[in-house]
Amino acid sequence: MSGGDSRPDSLMDGWVRAGLLVAVTVGAFIEVGSPHRHYGWLVDVFALAAVGVVGAAAALGSELAAVPAGQRNRLDREPGPDATVPACRYVAGPSAPTAQPAKPRPFLRERPTDPIVPRFGDGARAQGFPWLLPERTVQNGIAADEATVGALTIRAASVVGPGHRCDQPAGPRQDSYRIGRTRDSRYAIVAVADGLSSAAWSDTGATTASSQAVTLLREQIEAGDFDRLDVKELYGRVAESIAGQAAGRGVGTAHLATVLITAVIAEPDASGTARAWIGWLGDSSAWTLDPRVPRWQFSAGQAKDREGPVVSNEVAGRLPDTPHLAVDGYVMLAPGAALALVTDGIGDAWADPAGNVNEYFANAWRSPVPATRFTADVGFDAPQCLDDRTAVVVWNGRGA
Repeated sequence: MSGGDSRPDSLMDGWVRAGLLVAVTVGAFIEVGSPHRHYGWLVDVFALAAVGVVGAAAALGSELAAVPAGQRNRLDREPGPDATVPACRYVAGPSAPTAQPAKPRPFLRERPTDPIVPRFGDGARAQGFPWLLPERTVQNGIAADEATVGALTIRAASVVGPGHRCDQPAGPRQDSYRIGRTRDSRYAIVAVADGLSSAAWSDTGATTASSQAVTLLREQIEAGDFDRLDVKELYGRVAESIAGQAAGRGVGTAHLATVLITAVIAEPDASGTARAWIGWLGDSSAWTLDPRVPRWQFSAGQAKDREGPVVSNEVAGRLPDTPHLAVDGYVMLAPGAALALVTDGIGDAWADPAGNVNEYFANAWRSPVPATRFTADVGFDAPQCLDDRTAVVVWNGRGA
């Protein structure tokens, strides 16, 4: 309050201080001037000290009196510093604006498109959906290999298609491949199978077909002559294995339906040319790439009718029901040339004259690439390309 103050400091008003100073000074001179019998000098010191103390108190009181009473009261009311808080502390400037929470992305883009995967046109809508798992235990969604067999170089990859991996429930990878060699590494052996989407256990049929085909071809080569490979016997025995799998599951053979294409590539001759035998049943296909030509060339397999408004996916034969429809033939690979066995998930895109997918793969696979790069290419994104994709490429030579 500004009207009065009951604290001791208020006694130090001007007239009180002046009176005290005069009384102490007079008393000190009297004391010093009077004679003392004992310890006179000590009494004098104390008297002078008293004068100094009173003078100092009067001076300090004058400075305090110069502060307006209202301001002194306001200072008195302010709390002292908290002993638990440092007297000097960092004072933050204006806080940065709080970041707004990210808006939820639409389901389509919940999984970002892989920038490593080549994309053609606007791509396929299903490519952006997340990968889901099938209800039952199946083979992996991705498989890949790289190998050398003598003077031959091999890359292989299989990727579940966008249309299968985002279904509810998701479908298994129905493609399958196997690669192998003879004991002397003079021959490389390849098998690529594509299970029919309409068959509930087609992934099992495809896996059985590719695995058995490589095993049986090795037996044929090592027991006879490369020039006398028997496609009818081969596909007949593969069909028996698939039928046995169907019987073990208690289902009809149509539930394991698959198509199959196989190849045996011999070591190059003295001129550097390699000879390859190809056998097939169904719409998987074989393509060759001459290093001087900018496109993969169709070489074997069931060619689809592309003259009509809709490309038919109907296959002329399948395993295990029609092994007798399998056919075979030979192709020659010049030095640096390549042979590719692919399922229709890739073959259909290569055969489409309206797109540039074939040209891209002819340039990308002109020579061997690492298996990781090869697998990313097989997972390409293109409109209406939703099926599983599998490719096994054999280069005549180890490449640069």
